[in-house]
Amino acid sequence: MSNAAQFKSETNCILVGQAIGERPNSYQEAREIRLPNSHLIVRAATQYYVFLKGSQENVLRPDKEIPRTWNDYKVGRDAPLEWIENY
Repeated sequence: MSNAAQFKSETNCILVGQAIGERPNSYQEAREIRLPNSHLIVRAATQYYVFLKGSQENVLRPDKEIPRTWNDYKVGRDAPLEWIENY
C-alpha cells in the first residue's frame, strides 16, 4: 500500500485493479507490551504515517478500477493485467 501511494503521489503512474483494503494514512509500527499483573501481551501502534496527502477520504483508489470476479479467479483470468496489456 505504501508503495502504491508513493507511486501515485510522485509519478505519473496509472493504478489499476481494486481499492487497497488498508488506509494510507494510519498508525503503524506495532510494539508489544506485557501487562504487569495479568502478563497478557498487548500490541499498540506507535507511529502515524501519511502516505496520501491532500485526499478527502483516507483510501487509495485505482485510476482504473477493475474488480476481480469469482469466475475470473476460477478460470485463471487476470482482468486488470489484461487491461494493462491492452492499454
